[in-house]
Amino acid sequence: MDTSALPPDVAASQVKRFQDYSAWRADVAGRIVAYRRWLQQNELADAQTELRLNQLLERLDEDKLTIAFVAEFSRGKSELINAIFFADYGRRLLPSSSGRTTMCPTELAWDPGHPPSIQLLPIETRATHATTTEFKRFPDEWTAVPLDVNDAQALVEAFQQVRATKRVPIEEAKHYGLFLQHDTSQAAGFAADGMVEIPRWRHALWQFAQ
Repeated sequence: MDTSALPPDVAASQVKRFQDYSAWRADVAGRIVAYRRWLQQNELADAQTELRLNQLLERLDEDKLTIAFVAEFSRGKSELINAIFFADYGRRLLPSSSGRTTMCPTELAWDPGHPPSIQLLPIETRATHATTTEFKRFPDEWTAVPLDVNDAQALVEAFQQVRATKRVPIEEAKHYGLFLQHDTSQAAGFAADGMVEIPRWRHALWQFAQ
């Protein structure tokens, strides 16, 4: 997606939709609580109804809205995310420039049980059969970079970690599934010494409150 072709109010419109969804979820939860209170006050509640209402509230509390930004490199994904999630900082926080600025999949999430940070999964884990979801159960496998949410410059520097690359032999890159013989963009980074540039990280998970 080329964000330069988007109307200027697109990011604000998307933020409004997210806020509307959050408000709708809060409203539904409030109505369920009010209904449960009414049942109790009128002595109409029973164990089965209480269980069902509690399950509904738990599902609403655990519900997460997942948004995916997928496109080829240099199509404006980082710019769009900056505009939607970090506009209040008044500057770009995520790396955003021509070329492969974000070479590993990144995930922006928030869990109140975790401090603001970037969790980085080493690219070497691609040599295993475990998925990134499975690796989330093993925090010791990740490299943690703390985030100071009150310091925009510190956030910019921390987010630069996602861009990190390394040079490895072609056979190693193939082992990770990261070398395509006919990829012209990758061929440009191929050196005479038989080394090729690959991402340093397999996955980045940003714990960031919004």
